[in-house]
Amino acid sequence: MSQIRPQTALHRWLTPQPLVLLLLAATLFTPTLVVAGQPASDTTQVDAIRCWRRVSRNAVHVGERFTMTVTCSVVETDTARTLPEQAALEPETIDVAPFEVLDGEHYEDIRSGPYRFFQYHYTLRVISESNFGEDIEIPALDIMYRIERRVGNNPALPGRELTYILPAEPIRVVSLVPDAVVDIRDLSPASFGDARARVFQANALTLLAALLGMVALGVVALGAARVARERRGGGAPVDKPLPPPLIVHRALGELTRVQQATTERGWSVETAGRALAALRVAGSVAISVPVAQALVEAGTPARDGQLRLRHGLVRPKTAVISSGLTATALTRRLRDTRAGRGNGTNTALADDLGRAISVFTTARYGRNGSLPTDELTRELDTGIAQLTRLRWRSAAPVRVATELKTTIGDWWGQWTR
Repeated sequence: MSQIRPQTALHRWLTPQPLVLLLLAATLFTPTLVVAGQPASDTTQVDAIRCWRRVSRNAVHVGERFTMTVTCSVVETDTARTLPEQAALEPETIDVAPFEVLDGEHYEDIRSGPYRFFQYHYTLRVISESNFGEDIEIPALDIMYRIERRVGNNPALPGRELTYILPAEPIRVVSLVPDAVVDIRDLSPASFGDARARVFQANALTLLAALLGMVALGVVALGAARVARERRGGGAPVDKPLPPPLIVHRALGELTRVQQATTERGWSVETAGRALAALRVAGSVAISVPVAQALVEAGTPARDGQLRLRHGLVRPKTAVISSGLTATALTRRLRDTRAGRGNGTNTALADDLGRAISVFTTARYGRNGSLPTDELTRELDTGIAQLTRLRWRSAAPVRVATELKTTIGDWWGQWTR
């Protein structure tokens, strides 16, 4: 087991014979301190305080900055602990003349078993023209401390004041290494702050690796689920229905191109048929009727009554969409809505689209061969205006909000009757 003994470090300045006498006197008159309460025969003496000094350079130029790190370990147990006076080590009070302290920092203490480690980091320089080419010393540091003892449940009693002397460190003020140095240290000493920074970096990288691992597992899970679904189904996956805003956007673009063509070349049966196909598709979206869609090759031309639509960013696909909606169906839906049996269809929208589909159907399939150009132009402008509003209303959030509003209104009307 461990036993604390004071460490004075005065032996560097004493001759061998007085040192022996001092050690004998300390053995005779200093009480034995048991660290963990075991018999004295099972204890081992340990230093109450130990300190180390590290400098980043042993040879500096005049005015050159270098760092010094002072690290100490003290014993702290339930029965005894060392109480050093650390005020003398603070950057504002430490005395290292003829060196000048430019900056300093006290790192957070570290505990390991019965030991507590504290560390100070300083930035020093020397301004002296008379010491060029000479060895000058960072002076020794006198660290005062006491040993506080506790016996049983009694209050802790501080001991007498002791001194620990950290030996001086030679520095040569030239580009040569001092004579007293036996090793050359090119790297600056690691500090508690460096260790704390590395722990933070390690934790951040570990968290990032965990997140990337979760993303990778998610991608693998999605791939495995897709493969399993394809094998279980025994065929190609079914494409999802195209979103309503995309369908309306395509129909609106077709009507805009028809408007440009008729402005330049006038109306024809072909342009009337193109406008009719776009209006039918948009009308189906307006009354929530499914639109027919099929995937085709990129170069496949659209047939009469169909619109080609290319969608997808990563894997673009080409589809043809069409609808057989008639003006009669729109009129029926409009009548149901006004009678309170609809799903919230906008009556003005359905009325305008129904009238436009009727006009363009007559122009496309009529037998007299004459086209009411003024009426077609007027209905085309009305259709473009209504599809511009429909594109916004067909978005999922707006559609859900509209349906919810209609449901609440119906419920409120029934409740207030």
